[in-house]
Amino acid sequence: MPGDMTRLVSSEENKDLPLSSYNTLGSDSDISRSPNESGFMVNKRAMYEPGAVMVCSQKRACCVVSMGFAAIIAVALIVAFTKPATNGEEFPWTDVRLPFHVRPLYYNISLHPNLTTRHVEGHVTIKLTAIEETTAIIIHGHDLNITDYSLNKKYGKPIEILKFLVYPPHQQLYLGLNEILRRGSNYTLRLKYKTTLKEGLEGFYLSSYINADGERRYLATTHFEPTSARAAFPCFDEPHMKAQFFLSLVREPQHIALFNMPLQDSVPLQDTGLVMDSFEESKIMSTYLVAFVVCDYKSVSNMTRHNISLSVYAPPTMIDQAGYALQVASHIFDFYQDFFGIKYPLPKQDLIAIPDFGAGAMENWGLITYRETALMFDANHTSSWAQQGVAVVIAHELAHQWFGNLVTMSWWSDLWLNEGFASFMENIGTKAAQPGWAMEEQFLVDKMQPALALDALLASHPISTPVKDPAQIESIFDTISYKKGASIISMLESFIGHKMLAEGLQLYLRENEFGNAATDDLWAALTKVTKKHNNELDIKGIMDTWTLQAGFPLVSVTLQDGHILATQARFVVCEENVTDPNEPLNTTIGYRWHVPLTYITSEQPHEQAMHWMNLSDVEFEVGKDVKWVKFNVGQRGFFRVSYDAAGWAGLISLLRNNHTALSSADRANLVDDIFTLVNPFCTATQSWAGTINGSLALELSLYLKNETRYIPWHTALEHLFQWVRLLFNYPAHTQMLQYIHTLIIPHYKRIGWNNTGTHLERLLRSKILSAAVYCGDTHAIQEAKRMFHDWRINGTFIHPNLRAVVYRTGVRYGTEEDWRHCWKVYNTSTIPSEKKLMLKAMAQTQNPWLMQQFLEYTLDSTKIRQQDVLTVLQEVSKNPSGRFPAWRMVRQHWAQISRQFGQGSFTIGSIIKAVTSTFTSAFDLGEVESFFKDVSVGSGERALAQALETIRLHIQWHEHNLDDVSHWLNQRVTPAKTQVEVDPQ
Repeated sequence: MPGDMTRLVSSEENKDLPLSSYNTLGSDSDISRSPNESGFMVNKRAMYEPGAVMVCSQKRACCVVSMGFAAIIAVALIVAFTKPATNGEEFPWTDVRLPFHVRPLYYNISLHPNLTTRHVEGHVTIKLTAIEETTAIIIHGHDLNITDYSLNKKYGKPIEILKFLVYPPHQQLYLGLNEILRRGSNYTLRLKYKTTLKEGLEGFYLSSYINADGERRYLATTHFEPTSARAAFPCFDEPHMKAQFFLSLVREPQHIALFNMPLQDSVPLQDTGLVMDSFEESKIMSTYLVAFVVCDYKSVSNMTRHNISLSVYAPPTMIDQAGYALQVASHIFDFYQDFFGIKYPLPKQDLIAIPDFGAGAMENWGLITYRETALMFDANHTSSWAQQGVAVVIAHELAHQWFGNLVTMSWWSDLWLNEGFASFMENIGTKAAQPGWAMEEQFLVDKMQPALALDALLASHPISTPVKDPAQIESIFDTISYKKGASIISMLESFIGHKMLAEGLQLYLRENEFGNAATDDLWAALTKVTKKHNNELDIKGIMDTWTLQAGFPLVSVTLQDGHILATQARFVVCEENVTDPNEPLNTTIGYRWHVPLTYITSEQPHEQAMHWMNLSDVEFEVGKDVKWVKFNVGQRGFFRVSYDAAGWAGLISLLRNNHTALSSADRANLVDDIFTLVNPFCTATQSWAGTINGSLALELSLYLKNETRYIPWHTALEHLFQWVRLLFNYPAHTQMLQYIHTLIIPHYKRIGWNNTGTHLERLLRSKILSAAVYCGDTHAIQEAKRMFHDWRINGTFIHPNLRAVVYRTGVRYGTEEDWRHCWKVYNTSTIPSEKKLMLKAMAQTQNPWLMQQFLEYTLDSTKIRQQDVLTVLQEVSKNPSGRFPAWRMVRQHWAQISRQFGQGSFTIGSIIKAVTSTFTSAFDLGEVESFFKDVSVGSGERALAQALETIRLHIQWHEHNLDDVSHWLNQRVTPAKTQVEVDPQ
């Protein structure tokens, strides 16, 4: 054999030959072959036929074959890891992150969106500077048709662009240059492009509404966070790549255009009938905060105390619902300027309602976009709960104008610096505008308790967590970044004080304004402030234990003869196939925390004391006369507490005999901890199942007959009705509903159906009335049905605070005509909160055909807006008759749903959770695992893991608690005379 295969593949002289040449290089030139014989066959015959040049041994044959396979694999790997651009060339940059060779200074963007044809013509000029010498520029671009490009240096001298490549998987553009960009020099990059207005909820997209004449009116709007600015214009789409932006936008004369900055000039374009608006140059900011809208909206405006122009924009049919948003935004805006100690740097702040909007709102600097339900308020149609939602979302987004916009996280790994702080500040800002709403107590049920519930899963993640690609980034827009982030800041405030926290936040903002920061920059600012006040706390050391590892500690306490022993270990709900629980999981800290262990005692119930658990267990004395100790005062700490048998007995006795001896926050905390600890769980140091029996939690819940405050009831009903869902396929289901009924019946009689009382009393009324209906209370059901009938037939007014329970009951116990009426109201109402109530009510139908039709409507955006698909799936899944139809529908139409929302959208994960969260059996688990085994879920990967873990938890709950809970209910509950047919939401 004249040639060796190994040498041919790897030899230097043949490295540039095409693979097709390898077959002939080693052939014998004297051997003839037919036209159909390949070189491989010729060589094969030469090796094995008698009289050939060489006879190969078996050993050598195996060696040759093995090397041949190795060569094939090597070629396959080369092909797999080569990143071809759209023209087939290899894309020279392999990282999903941009290089640091150049950075932008200034964008000049010109856009002409045609709302009729949906075509967009764009031109962007980017002034950039070279940080390092380079012969290439790599920027972001997604679904943009680049039609022209050029690069110039000083005085307009052009630089030849040798190569232009597009790499869609990383959404990157590559410009290869014929000369080196010099460090410290500035250059001008110009690109012309075309794109289209999408129908999704990201990038630069099309939305619409129905005007008073029944005509559909279109608008173009943006949503760029986290990585969709690149879909509107070529840019350096990473948060640390800050720049200034100048926008010119061509529109039709009946429209207005809005941008982050005020309008500077408006010029008619001759012979076109069009108008070009030019806006003032922006402050330096990240691309994801850029926003522009073209619409025919109306507005209401005023000037804040600090002389900032504040406006609310909405469709003409809704502008009369904008007054409350303007009022509350003005109040909160002025409060924040004083609280942060830094003047808002822009001349205006616009708030605009968008008909199709995936998130609740988006904090674009100077132009905040909102869902209609998050901005519109009508006193005659919007409930107290929805009103509070408007105020909270406004407070959240206005907080971002400082936390996130003025100072931006350096990379998405520290998203919590934006969202955790805005979530923390939203309660403070709302309290400033509405001081009677007890927002500090509501923080527990809105932030702390949901965050604890999710963070107990092994599929949770640290607050500061590495992310790289768009799907990973989208996946951390979740309860951990928002609500756990807010909760640990609240805990920090509890041990350094409100004034010191505020001073530290002001310093952090001043030191980093118009720039980027990381978590350590915040800790550094707070450390400077605490040291100035002679407080030597190691802020970074303490808080790293809460931000750099997932989860939280369970603090187990025992009291004996006045002596307290408190130990800590990671709390996780137990899951199948857990690796050795004694081994730390994904942390260098070892799942130990610096825990501010606060407590009150029977001897000093109004004097809070504290011991630090510095990565350790602690022992201390509280006095031999102490009968009970309550730890984690006000549930300000992000941890759970488990007491020994005597400790729980003392606290249960206290709640039974004198529950007001503890604050409502502490009462809610005890309910939250004891019901959660009934779940089977394991810790990093030990594992056991059902440490607290379900019967003990039910014993504590008996005190609720005397509970009159909203916060404890909110917590209790969440847990009690979760148990109802877990017991759905068992006889104890009906008994559980009957037991809850015994708890609420005295409060139902006391509260009644009249809309009276304080804000919190009205929230409580809604909870109690709904619970009464769900528990099958005959009087409540009949009253709700009567009110629904009078409303449908006679148009009788129902107070907004009663509508949710009335509408849902009317549909659940009603006819097809009742459902159709709600569908009509949904399609004709101009009240966003009313439309949302209709969606939730229609999900309560017991008619299988109507339910299937309703689910099918989610696939048609002309019937159910894309933004509302998740709401429908969540509500139908909570309906016992709808949980399996919803799951089947999602499974059947997964390809369409995936295309509709995109695998880079956080909505995908929410949909997975929505349609699986009520599953409780091994069969259900197998179905979910089987379906998603070979299905790509993109950014929903973590949500899928959490959903599967939750189903396993439900299965284990049955194994460990069903008998105990059933026995307790048998002893306590008298069999009902009527069958209960409802399941709580």
